Amino acid sequence: MDSGSLERHPIVRIAAAAAAPMAAALLVVGCVSDEAARYRESAYHQQAQPPAPRVVIPSPSPQIAGAPQAPARVVDSLGIPTPPAVTAEPTPAVAGAASLAPSPNDAPPPPIALALDPKAGAQIAGKPLRVVTTTVGSTSPASVRPDPSTVAAAGPRRDDAFVPVTLDPNVKVPSPAVIPAPASEYPIDLATALRLADVDNPTINAARTLILEALAQQLTARTLLVPSLNGGVSYHDHVGPSQRSAGTILNLTQQSLYIGAGASTVTAGTLAIPGVSIFSQLTDAWYEPLAARQKVIGSRFNAMATANDILLDVALRHLDLLGAHAAFEAQRASEVEAYEIVRVTDEYSTTGEGRQADAERAKAEWNLRRADVQKAEEAMGVAAARLAMRLNLDPSVRLLPIGGPLVPLFLINLESTQQELIKIALERRPDLATRTAQIGEADYHKRQEIGRPLLPSLFFGFSGGAFGGGSNLATPLVGRFGGRTDVDVELYWTLLNMGAGNLALIKERDAQLGRAVAERQRTINRARAEVSRAMADSRAAYNKISIARAELVSSGKGFAEDLARSRDNVGKPIEVINSLHLLAEARIHLINALVEFDQSQFRLWVALGSPPPLVDMQRPGVSG
Repeated sequence: MDSGSLERHPIVRIAAAAAAPMAAALLVVGCVSDEAARYRESAYHQQAQPPAPRVVIPSPSPQIAGAPQAPARVVDSLGIPTPPAVTAEPTPAVAGAASLAPSPNDAPPPPIALALDPKAGAQIAGKPLRVVTTTVGSTSPASVRPDPSTVAAAGPRRDDAFVPVTLDPNVKVPSPAVIPAPASEYPIDLATALRLADVDNPTINAARTLILEALAQQLTARTLLVPSLNGGVSYHDHVGPSQRSAGTILNLTQQSLYIGAGASTVTAGTLAIPGVSIFSQLTDAWYEPLAARQKVIGSRFNAMATANDILLDVALRHLDLLGAHAAFEAQRASEVEAYEIVRVTDEYSTTGEGRQADAERAKAEWNLRRADVQKAEEAMGVAAARLAMRLNLDPSVRLLPIGGPLVPLFLINLESTQQELIKIALERRPDLATRTAQIGEADYHKRQEIGRPLLPSLFFGFSGGAFGGGSNLATPLVGRFGGRTDVDVELYWTLLNMGAGNLALIKERDAQLGRAVAERQRTINRARAEVSRAMADSRAAYNKISIARAELVSSGKGFAEDLARSRDNVGKPIEVINSLHLLAEARIHLINALVEFDQSQFRLWVALGSPPPLVDMQRPGVSG
């Protein structure tokens, strides 16, 4: 379409036509860039920053007495609930509820702790060994364990009823190392391990990268109606017969040249490649951005769920490492005690006051204890390697846990009702939010296919440039250049395969929606099971701690009495060896019960929808 000279329209009209779409595209890119920058921050980094203004919607559900308060729903800038970090708050005791605290009639055992003493102990591979320390504290029921009906408002609470007192390790017993000494050691506490995994774990980083991929797809969907710009040069040369629209055949030599926005034009036809072009189905331009937004939301919560799972595994492996070191110290203490039995029985057998068989039996017991020490040392190396693998560290650098003594760590109130905890989990778990976003994405895709035959496809093209040419019938062959603009607007409706194709697409999208709903229901069932299992494990492990304490106190007293009788050559050596068996097993039972309880508390915490808390296990009642 010719509208005047070259000086009047090409640049001015092209700029006017492209200015608004380009501004819209820049606005979309800017919004997505800001959103992507926000998603790059880790969960712990966001918690450390001052909170941005948020809309808080109070929970409409009634509060159950004695249960953790249901968290308020937090809505982010996208208008979707964001699972906040779980905070432990004090809660009143439930009237008439069964209490796990000991009653005066139970005559609970005195508190016993496993403590770490780096200044005492024997030597292994030239390094000082920390020994197990035990103590007998007050027999008051209140000193055995705190009332679990409340949780400290400042964060996770520790059972600090233990009063560690060091055993007198006067006997230094040589014990060979079962694993080679590491080239270097790296002390690490729980909070450092969690922060390190949050930054360097490849699984978490891969999940966060999917957010950027979803943001790129969202940008593509939002720019479906943003025009594309083309510019170029096209030259046409025809030599030979040509047929006119009336059917006349002409022997024609024809040439033309176009320069400007767009390309590929012949004779009176419009440009095949417009300078400014839009081609999109309106149903895609409407629904694709909505579906892409749901995918971004789902990717975000999927990254949070992945981080929660990985960080929980890090916390559990750190507790395993801490328990392995405590078990090593317990086995080392049992070895020292076995060596004392060897020394006593050997003295009596040498002087003829005791039997040689008793001395040999004591030596066999000592060798068994040495084997247990070596197994415990091996378990420390394995636990350190597993934690290093999860932290993406070199396993040749031995990880040493910082923290102690190993005590029950209360994160969630044990008197909380299971129904309330499940309700909290269903409101804040990120994997459930991911499934909800997938349902929204599938629903928009279904609506998209329903509206596809109803909404037209849009084609818009604008071109402007210099055009000229000629033929053997209109000389010169290439000349008479001038300005040219072309504007084309087309709307058309499509019925795929007489409507059968559209119906098939609708059914396919409906099946995908049903699958997304089923996946969400399966996630709900898994959340309920995880909360219930973790809560049951916490209560059972807490009871195990009480039983293990009583076992340790009883076996400790029995061993002390039998050892004293053996030193006086009154009791039989087999009795003190049997008492040592019971004492060694009681120590390991207590360590396992403590580790199991702490791990179940972390599982319950994460099952409620938040990453593991940054607990400072070196100071009581302090959390990061």
